Amino acid sequence: MAPFRLDSILIIDPKSENTLVQLGINDETFMIPDWKIPSRIYRERLTGHYFSELAPERKGDPDIETVYPIVNGEIRDLEAFLQLLRTIYGSVLAEKSKENASAFEMELATVPLLLITHHSWSQLQLETIARFIFEELKITGLLLLPTSLAAAYAMISLQNCCVIDIGANRTSILPVVDFTPMNHLTSTLQVGGNLINDTLKADYLPQLNDEQIEALKKSTVFEVLSEEGMNKRHHDSLDNVDGAGQDDIINIADIVTSGRDTREVLEERERAKKEKNVPNAELEFNYFWDSKGNNIKVGKQRFQGCDPLIEQISRRVGIILSQVSDVAKTRAMWENIVVIGGTSFIPGFKEKLIDRLTEDHLIDEPEQERAKREEDESNEAAGSGGRKKNHKAFQNIIASSAPTVEYVQAPTTIKMAKYAEYFPEWKKYGYGEIQFLGGQIVAKQVFIHSRDVFYITKESYNKYGPSCIWDTEF
Repeated sequence: MAPFRLDSILIIDPKSENTLVQLGINDETFMIPDWKIPSRIYRERLTGHYFSELAPERKGDPDIETVYPIVNGEIRDLEAFLQLLRTIYGSVLAEKSKENASAFEMELATVPLLLITHHSWSQLQLETIARFIFEELKITGLLLLPTSLAAAYAMISLQNCCVIDIGANRTSILPVVDFTPMNHLTSTLQVGGNLINDTLKADYLPQLNDEQIEALKKSTVFEVLSEEGMNKRHHDSLDNVDGAGQDDIINIADIVTSGRDTREVLEERERAKKEKNVPNAELEFNYFWDSKGNNIKVGKQRFQGCDPLIEQISRRVGIILSQVSDVAKTRAMWENIVVIGGTSFIPGFKEKLIDRLTEDHLIDEPEQERAKREEDESNEAAGSGGRKKNHKAFQNIIASSAPTVEYVQAPTTIKMAKYAEYFPEWKKYGYGEIQFLGGQIVAKQVFIHSRDVFYITKESYNKYGPSCIWDTEF
């Protein structure tokens, strides 16, 4: 089968709240998704008829129900999910036809689809989806790409990594070994980003309502201070005491003689500091807007609320990665932590998570073993002679230092995977939905390849049926 055109490739990434969609891939760089569509559809109770938009006159109609096909990543209503796919597909092509109406019919027959899937989707659900895509939507090429693998490919094709997918109410730990999702090790916590809201409400900002808490969490003033950030605040405070920050010195006598309210003066000073572009982390308090346009002041509580979620994630990651028996792969996974989901957009969250993972799981490598390992790695890089020396050194370690070999069973380095920063649009947008970037990278590699063994073709579907989704080489 001839390769598809880049401008005909369709990518769909369905999540519980929104579905990311793009038709066409840029030839030079990868762009952020074209559309973010609410993952909901409407159904008429009596007829079972589905539709995507609700007319104003039918709002509140008891005969109409709003259906959310995906809940916490899981497909809860498969029929509604299929109708959502139909709606998205039709809407995207209709939008495309406005640009080039003459190409509309041609594109209907030549669109390949990359669908990013969730680990909880069952074999029956995936095969039913494939049947619907080929028989109802008449798509001619299909690739089902797991979220974990999509994220791994986005991070410069990581062979081994640990993907942490944080949803609103659930967090999944997704190990990837040799470009293969380890489904038997995948684990899901029954908490997600909403735990941050609950913690803020219960322990720090009980005076704010739920909508205001959510607005704060999504604002630019909410952030998590890592150990480095907290140390910076501490050092800045010491500098101010030593006279380096004269703007922060408050003359109490001047306030008293002015007759002004102390709180008013302090707020004025903080606003002035903000106008001077003083970093949020160095301000005593800051302001955010809620959904109703109210300007709300908040203090250091804006740096709190994430610890309970981070603690649970760290504990579960440790349990999961300890079950990977290959030491080299385990080490690589600890050195390539990938965090996705809306919560990862919070400034400092990923860094604080790494701090906690390090605190909970890092084992200091003995100096002697570290020196030997670095020498061995250097020799390995030098060529075959180095490999022989490396093998001999490894044998010596096993033979002479059995009591200290245990350190290799746990991480000696824990860090975030390196982002591909040469995609300027994604760097500006943020990497919380980086699995979609991975989908773009894979789609471009697969659908314009001269061989069609990396995805499901219409011909293979007609010959083998929905079960052919398990036979692709990708």
